[in-house]
Amino acid sequence: MRKLRWLFALWSVVLLAACGGSEPKCVDPDEPYLGAKNNPQIHVPEGMTQPNRSEALAIPETKKAANPSGRTACLDTPPSYFRSTGTVARSPEEVVASWAQAWANREADAVVSLYSTQFVAPTDSAGSKEWLEQRREQVATGPVPDSMVKGLKVEPDGADRRIVSFTQQFGVNALKKQLILVRESGSWRIVEEKVAL
Repeated sequence: MRKLRWLFALWSVVLLAACGGSEPKCVDPDEPYLGAKNNPQIHVPEGMTQPNRSEALAIPETKKAANPSGRTACLDTPPSYFRSTGTVARSPEEVVASWAQAWANREADAVVSLYSTQFVAPTDSAGSKEWLEQRREQVATGPVPDSMVKGLKVEPDGADRRIVSFTQQFGVNALKKQLILVRESGSWRIVEEKVAL
């Protein structure tokens, strides 16, 4: 048994010796990061003051601007950091922005997901399901609108209903649109869509 241990130890040393001492061959010597160097610290010219880095992240005080209703000019809730996919839209403005951006990116499923299950088609000739399928096709293959809408205006129509008016650009063509949004399970959804004359 002792000979077996000694033989195993000798074999391990031979294997370890074969692994060390050579340069790795998988690194390309011409990679730009291998020649990276630290830049010298920025020199502040005479007569100029050295910046105080401890104040670099100081947030300045703001003045509260009150409107006649007594509310501040701030949003009730901040917009989402990430673009909404239609499942958690925090404000009507965010729904319209997500809707326009998804359409501009030809994300048909994302556009259709922003419509309510109670959506009413704008024409009598097509049912809501058929109209939404036509919209899906239009987003996927039709003309691409700008990702931003113009002249966005949101008017309350009750606690859980908003009327949103805006202009949607398709290149040189523009359509004035009106979306009616309702609050549904904590998010805003499109329940009606109209082209304004």
